[in-house]
Amino acid sequence: MGTTSVSSPGGGDASSETGAAGVTAPAQSQRQAEADPQAQQAVWKKKEVWVRMVLWLLLSVVFALLPTGGQYLNGRQTEGFHQPGFWEWVSRAQLYVVSMGLAVAAVGEALMHLWKSNQSFRLILVTVTNVLIMLFAAYLAPGGDSDKKIEAVVGQQSLVMFITVLVTSGISTWLCVTEVGVQQ
Repeated sequence: MGTTSVSSPGGGDASSETGAAGVTAPAQSQRQAEADPQAQQAVWKKKEVWVRMVLWLLLSVVFALLPTGGQYLNGRQTEGFHQPGFWEWVSRAQLYVVSMGLAVAAVGEALMHLWKSNQSFRLILVTVTNVLIMLFAAYLAPGGDSDKKIEAVVGQQSLVMFITVLVTSGISTWLCVTEVGVQQ
């Protein structure tokens, strides 16, 4: 009795693409990864990194901006409320103070991480940047509350500072989370 070879449409041997039970190679590798504890641990660490980043985003950023949103919504309920322009609204948002808070939290997390682990040049560089942003925001914050402020300028500067600190504190948090995952 002779055996025949079946060719797949791509010209390859179909027997090389399926296992003994007719399961495709990607499904076999997924089953092997599920059975391998090290592969499961690597998948869990990736999920843990993303969970911690989402928690950072919710707890640090969203909650920092809630008072601004609440102030806006509360103002809409009052009599004689006038709809502020975008830059006026941003200038009222106290983004300098929010930026300082995010920078301080990122510096604190980075210092705790650097205290426990090896020195990471990238993390040190981002931490120094966050300290500089924090000092710059502390310098500009009193002008944001002045009666003589130019609302468009304060709104633009504070928004740029907020976006900058959002990026640098996010990078700092990402570096701390991923380096902890690598070390474990």
